[in-house]
Amino acid sequence: MSEEIKIIFEPLDFCRVKKINEKGFGFLKSIYYPNDIFFHFSQIKKEDFLDKLNKMKRGDFLLYFTSKLLPDNKRKVDKLWYELKQVPVDLIQSFKIKITTEFNTGTINVFDLLFVFNDLKMNGYISEEDLIKILNSQKIKNLPTVILPYLDEEEFEILKKILDFDSISDLEVKPFWFDEFNKKEKNGI
Repeated sequence: MSEEIKIIFEPLDFCRVKKINEKGFGFLKSIYYPNDIFFHFSQIKKEDFLDKLNKMKRGDFLLYFTSKLLPDNKRKVDKLWYELKQVPVDLIQSFKIKITTEFNTGTINVFDLLFVFNDLKMNGYISEEDLIKILNSQKIKNLPTVILPYLDEEEFEILKKILDFDSISDLEVKPFWFDEFNKKEKNGI
């Protein structure tokens, strides 16, 4: 008789630090779970980061983490990373899929998503296929100027094609973001 072994996978999560009280208790908002995730300053091992965290304003820091479910049905940070390059590679693929999906149908703030997009890109995790999915997303199509600082010239050209920018240029009434986009095009990325 064989026993079935159930492996519980805790996905890579991220957020800006939501709040920290004077006793060092903090709460993070998850992209997967509806309730806040508890953490304590004692989980921060990097001294310079801990010092910055002590002096932070709400939302100053973005952390990557995994969490675990406690017996009281609340979640607690299990592992914590300050930078994406510190995260084990085996956690990246599913995280990247989640972030790409968030650009299209999620509720995460676009600026936080762009921070993570840039981090993924700078660490070599964004393929051209991923980039095209993100550039085709609702959040980017609704306000394409927000991603411009994160694109190189070639990626900017891909975005122009996706937006059919030449046709938009011929419209009598242009989208509200047109002038800013056009300025970037004329001045170069």
